[in-house]
Amino acid sequence: MRGLRQTFLLAANDARQEARHLEVLATALFFDVVVLTLFGVGFAGLSAAALRVALPAMLWLAVAFVGTLALSRLFEREREHETFVALLVAPVDRLTIYWAKGLVGLVVLVLCAGLQLAGLRLLFPEAAALFARPGLLALLVTGGCVAYVAVGSVFASALATDRTRGVLLSLVLYPLSTPILLFALVATRALLEGHPAAGVYVGQLWALAVLLAAAGALTFESVMVPARPGGRSGRRR
Repeated sequence: MRGLRQTFLLAANDARQEARHLEVLATALFFDVVVLTLFGVGFAGLSAAALRVALPAMLWLAVAFVGTLALSRLFEREREHETFVALLVAPVDRLTIYWAKGLVGLVVLVLCAGLQLAGLRLLFPEAAALFARPGLLALLVTGGCVAYVAVGSVFASALATDRTRGVLLSLVLYPLSTPILLFALVATRALLEGHPAAGVYVGQLWALAVLLAAAGALTFESVMVPARPGGRSGRRR
């Protein structure tokens, strides 16, 4: 309960700061709209059969691009105000930093994925099949975003004090998240085509997301602590 309370307080603080300045959300939503516009212009001439194949890729490419952009800015406030060390030595369990930052990143990414889905539905009538089972679609999108954020939050924290973090995060995160995106793409295509095993794929995606979240929680402190200025590492006593 203490850890949950600390996670909520840290996430609420980030949410208040984000509500005031919209640093992450506005940037991510703007980029999401740009990507959606490019998809609409570039793929407007495709046949219905080709669009049914391309729609899952459109969705998860947008999630990957927007997710990397949002995750690279998770620790932006701490870097700009040089409060990263203060965050590390705060009287909270360091694992709650992972959950709080991941929760904020997840909310941003799910909102952007929702906008992307709405835009695809508006631009391409073939995307209506995705909404035939809205509950399963929501589970699919949320599970994919959870898996992506679980991996990305760990490396975003490790690169928080690096000025080239945006480039480095992309170089690290895209190869590691490729299996997640491929799995999510297969599940989305099954849902789009009304495949009876779509629910099984979504369940497997959630199992992968839980596994990655557990792995991220176990490795977060060991990855994050070496990023402290001065080269010190180790657990806070």
